[in-house]
Amino acid sequence: MRYIFAFFVILINVFSCDISPARENKDLMRANYYYNHLAFYEAIPYFEKMASEENTAETYTRLADCYRLTNNLHKAADWYAKAVAMKDCKDPVLLCYGHVLMQLTQYDEAEKQLKLYQEKNKKDKRVANMISGCESAKTMMQKIPPGIVTFMDFNTNGSEFAPTIWKGKLVFASDTEINLKKKTDKWTGNSYYNLYYVPSDAAGHCGGDYHTVATGNDLNIKYHDGPCTFSADGTQMYFTRNRYSNNFFGKNSIANSDSVVLLEIMIASEYDTARKCFKKITSFEYNSKDYSVAHPAVSPNGKVLVFSSTMPKGYGGTDLYLCRKVKDNWSKPQNAGSMINTEGEEVFPYWGDDSTLFFSSDGHEGLGGLDIYKTRWDEKSNTFSVPENIGIPVNSSYDDISLALYPDGRSSYFSSNRPAQKGGDNIYFFRKELLYLQLNVIDSLTQRPLAGTHISLDGAIIKKDATTDNNGLLFTRLYPELPYNVRISTDEYITKQLEINATSSKETDTIFKTVKLTRPPEPDHNTIAQIQPEPVVIKNKNVMDSPGIKTFVIGEVYEVGHFYYEYDKYSLTEAHKIFLDTLLTQLKRHPTMRIEIRAHTDCRGGDAYNELLSKNRALTVVNFLIDHGVSRKRLEYIGLGYSDPTIKCPICEQCTEEQHYLNRLLEFKVLEL
Repeated sequence: MRYIFAFFVILINVFSCDISPARENKDLMRANYYYNHLAFYEAIPYFEKMASEENTAETYTRLADCYRLTNNLHKAADWYAKAVAMKDCKDPVLLCYGHVLMQLTQYDEAEKQLKLYQEKNKKDKRVANMISGCESAKTMMQKIPPGIVTFMDFNTNGSEFAPTIWKGKLVFASDTEINLKKKTDKWTGNSYYNLYYVPSDAAGHCGGDYHTVATGNDLNIKYHDGPCTFSADGTQMYFTRNRYSNNFFGKNSIANSDSVVLLEIMIASEYDTARKCFKKITSFEYNSKDYSVAHPAVSPNGKVLVFSSTMPKGYGGTDLYLCRKVKDNWSKPQNAGSMINTEGEEVFPYWGDDSTLFFSSDGHEGLGGLDIYKTRWDEKSNTFSVPENIGIPVNSSYDDISLALYPDGRSSYFSSNRPAQKGGDNIYFFRKELLYLQLNVIDSLTQRPLAGTHISLDGAIIKKDATTDNNGLLFTRLYPELPYNVRISTDEYITKQLEINATSSKETDTIFKTVKLTRPPEPDHNTIAQIQPEPVVIKNKNVMDSPGIKTFVIGEVYEVGHFYYEYDKYSLTEAHKIFLDTLLTQLKRHPTMRIEIRAHTDCRGGDAYNELLSKNRALTVVNFLIDHGVSRKRLEYIGLGYSDPTIKCPICEQCTEEQHYLNRLLEFKVLEL
C-alpha cells in the first residue's frame, strides 16, 4: 500500500538529509538516482555498499529511509541510530527515528528521540502528539481488546490492502499478478496494484480464487489501480489510479517536477452485470497535474465525497477534503479543517454512515504508525468532532488503514502491515466480542460465599491476580479466544484449579462458574473443640430426620433434619425443601398437632437485626407449609436470633465457619397433639 500514500510522507526535503556530491562515483550516482525517483527497493544495495565504505550521516539516513519505506523497520532503526549518532545529522532524522521506534513499540527510546527533535522545533504540533502517544500507547496496548482479529487466508506474500464490500464480495487492492501483465514498481520491487475480489459470506469468511473486479481495457491498466469505494446501489465505483499518458507508444506514468508520480480519482459508472464491466470511466473533475487526489469515500446517501490530497495550503502532508453533491456535480473541495487534519498524514477515509467518518492518520496521538480514528460530522455546521483512536486490536504500532464496516455493525475488515504469516500488507477481519467471567466461590459444605479468596488467571497474553468480594464473587473481563488456567486458593481450604476457554458466539457474553472449595480432612481444621479460650458447649437436640418417627412429646423441641440457613439469608433452597417435605409428612400423620416454627442466627450482626432475620426465616417456612396444604391455625412462629445457640461462642470472631453454620438451624416445638 505504501505507494498510495508514501509519496505524501517521504518529504525528501524535510525528513532526509541532502547528500553532498563530494564523491559522485557510480554507486553513489545510482543510489541517489533511484532514491530521488522513489525506487527505494532498487536503491538499497547501492546505499549498503556506500555505507560500508564511508561513515556519513547522509548515507546512513538515506539507507534508513529506503528500509523504512519498504517496511523493513528493524533495519531502518539500526541505520537511523547510526545517523543520529553523527554530529552533522540533521534534526528531521530524529523525527523519522522516533517514528520508527514507536512502530517497534520501543516507546521510551522513541520519546527520548522525539523530545530531542522538539527542543529545536517547538512549533511542530505533530511531534507533541507523538510524544503524548508514547505515554498513552503503553497503556492502550495493555488493554483487553473488545474483539477478535482474524488473518484472512487469501493474503499472499505481496500486499493486499484497502478492503471494501460490494455485492457480497470483498474487493481490495493487491500487487499479486493474476493473469495481468503488470509492470514492476521499483519502489517495492513488486507488481503494480490492481483491484480484485473474493467471495464473502455473512460471517466474514472469504476465500477462493482472486477475480478482477471488472473486465475492460480501461480498468486493468499496467500501472496502479486502487483502492476503491462504491456507491450505495453498487452501480458506481470511485477508485485511485496513478496518472499516466496514453500515446502512440503506449501508456506511461506521469510525474510532477519533483519526479513524484501523482495519483488521481477515477469514476467508473453504469455497471453491466451481464458483461461484468463498467460502461463508462471518467476522471474526477478536481484531479490536478500539480498534486495528488486519492482515496475517495462516498457517504451512503451519496451526498458527500471525502478524499485525500496534497493540494497546496493544507495543514501539512496529506489532508482530507470534502465535496458535496450539487445536482449531478461535486462542489469545490473544502479542507476538512484542523480538527481532522494535522502536520502529518490523513488518508484512507471511510463513511460508516452518513455522519460517522473513519480515517487513518499518523499526526494524531496514536500507537506508532498510521492508526484508524473515528469522528462525527455535523452537516449543518460542517464541522467534525475530536477524532477518537479506535484502539487495539484493529490499531497497532504499525500502519493500520482502510476500515470497512460489515453490514451487521459488529464486524469490519481492515488492512495492516503488522508482522504476520505473510509478508507485506495484509487484510484482517475484526469481530466484536466482549467476554466476562463471573466466578462464584463457596464452601462445599455450607454453601457459604468465601470472601477474599485469591484468584489467579493465567492466560497466554494476559495474567491477572484478584480476590473475591464479600459475596464470594469475582467479575472480570477476559481476553477473548484464549484458554485460561484458573487457580482458586484461600486459607483453610484445598486449592482448586480449572481451565476456562474464553470463547463465545455472542457480541457480549458472560461465563458463569461456581467453584466449591473443601476443607482438608485434618482433625485440627474440623473439630468444633478448637474454639478458645473456653470449651464449646453443644446442646442436646431431638432431631426429626426421618418421616418414620411415630411419637412426639408436647413441649419438646425438634430439629428439622439438617436444615441450616445460608449466611445472612432467609430464602429457601432446594435442599431445604427436602427436609420440609419430611415435616409435611409428619403433619399429615398427626392432623391435630400444632407446632411453633423456631429459627436461629449465628452471633454475627446486632441483636435487633438477628431477631428480624430469624423471624423472616421462620415466616418463610410457615408460608411454605401453608402453600402445601397445612392450616394456618396449626402454625406459630418465632425468631430467636442468637438467644439460644446450638454452639455458644464466647468470642464471636473466634468461631469457625462450621460453628456459625450449625447455629443457623431451624427447629419446631410441639404445642398440641
